[in-house]
Amino acid sequence: MSGALFRATLTLSRWAVVGWAVFLALYGVLIGALFPSVQEAMGAMGLRQYIESMPEVLKTVTGVTDERLLQEVLGETGMTFPGYLAVEYLSWWPILVGTYAFLFCSGIVAREVERGTMELLLSQPVARWVVVASKFLAFGVIIALVAVLSVIGIGLGQPLADAEVDLGRVLLALLQGGLVVVAIGSYSLLISCVVGDPRKAAVLAGGVTAALYVVNFLGPLLDSLDWVQRLSIFYYYRPLEVLTMGEFHLSSLAVYMGVAAAAFAAAVVLFERRRAVV
Repeated sequence: MSGALFRATLTLSRWAVVGWAVFLALYGVLIGALFPSVQEAMGAMGLRQYIESMPEVLKTVTGVTDERLLQEVLGETGMTFPGYLAVEYLSWWPILVGTYAFLFCSGIVAREVERGTMELLLSQPVARWVVVASKFLAFGVIIALVAVLSVIGIGLGQPLADAEVDLGRVLLALLQGGLVVVAIGSYSLLISCVVGDPRKAAVLAGGVTAALYVVNFLGPLLDSLDWVQRLSIFYYYRPLEVLTMGEFHLSSLAVYMGVAAAAFAAAVVLFERRRAVV
């Protein structure tokens, strides 16, 4: 890895990192502040009726897909804070941060090529794969920072919620969500190497992400074709199970690490073979 390129990538991304981290931290505080009002407005029975009347698509999106999970979401007086946090914050976290992922990673190679700065980078005594690895590693650190600040925001929101949640489980859920984002970043990097144009790469990467998200929550509606849902990276993200029951399935880790490793390796191989172009 090139330490200089790694540090330069982090420096150039500092304002984007600050913006996303502050937004998600404040969102965590807001979620905590709103919880008492939500709990008061909707009692346990009313909440159960509301959830049971939800379309199957929305149940899939929020993670309330079976009776066991429903019991974890509902308390004696209404929605529990862990259930509320999983449904209203954590279930959307990888979608929000994933937007930054495909915008950032689709430009790791393509944007440098378009600006003409890739030739300057490659003129230095550094291997081509090191250039890609250094910038992608910086991206991983950025996502880790955003995740940590998200946990801090949730922690600051706990007193406002007048309820408690295990922050260790929150961090574990965000680890799983962070792996989703890294997987998005990896195939966005691959698309960047294939297309060579940052705008086209961003559009394609965003389209792939949107398609995977749609496939995930439409899966239950496909009857005999419901296996298609398992092709989506979002299918293996289960924040409700992690937060309410502490269940972190290693299969999700294997899927996300496998997608990230395969896409990153393909991107490096493709970039190495494009010596005549870059």
